[in-house]
Amino acid sequence: MHTIKDVRAAAAAVSGARHLRAARNGQDAAAAWTGAGAGVVVVCDGCGSGGSSEVGARLGVQLMLRAVTARVLAGERVSDPALWAGARRVVTSVIDLVADAMPGAREHVIHEHFLFTIVAAAFAHDEVGVWALGDGAYELGERTVVLGPFADNRPPYLAYDLLGVPQPAHHDVAPGSVGRVIVATDGVAEVGLDAIPVEAGLRHPDALRRRLWQLACGIERIDWDAGRIIRTPAVLQDDGAVAILEWTP
Repeated sequence: MHTIKDVRAAAAAVSGARHLRAARNGQDAAAAWTGAGAGVVVVCDGCGSGGSSEVGARLGVQLMLRAVTARVLAGERVSDPALWAGARRVVTSVIDLVADAMPGAREHVIHEHFLFTIVAAAFAHDEVGVWALGDGAYELGERTVVLGPFADNRPPYLAYDLLGVPQPAHHDVAPGSVGRVIVATDGVAEVGLDAIPVEAGLRHPDALRRRLWQLACGIERIDWDAGRIIRTPAVLQDDGAVAILEWTP
């Protein structure tokens, strides 16, 4: 958790039940920053068919966080599409360099490691902006917006910029009076953002991650009278990442 003045943020990501059963790495990532009365949160979801797409998701979430933060600190407005377009160019340029430095055919490297979705939000100058490329969800004030599903289960990815087929992004803006924004990957969106312990997550650094872990693991309890174990299936089947940004209007 990060706390600067009246802006608070928390972020967490866990492996979902399906990946836990298969002993696969989680492919979602989350990050948050606050400072100077502003804040930025980002979640990324690696493509399920990519053998190592968690690499791109974890790299992408940090690059996007840094790129947006730098523009916010430079005084750019989160309501201006140019801020997000500039951050997009920075992230793709870094991934481009990394992909070129890796062995193998360029297109294969990108598909194997760097297909990931992004849902990001930033608060500054009494306004909040949300930017997304791919599926996921966000809550902005009293509005909950679900992005996707997309045709053929193929959401747009930032890395398509490197393949010459850039995809349109989603941009939403609200006044700072809304007081809070939550961004989440599609695994959490399937569960519902109302399952997120906002206040507990902002108060304690690990409460958000623990709640996601509980949703991904399910529950077992013993019915001593009946002499049996009762199992409640995991709610979070897919990997999940969520980030919360809250401020005093």
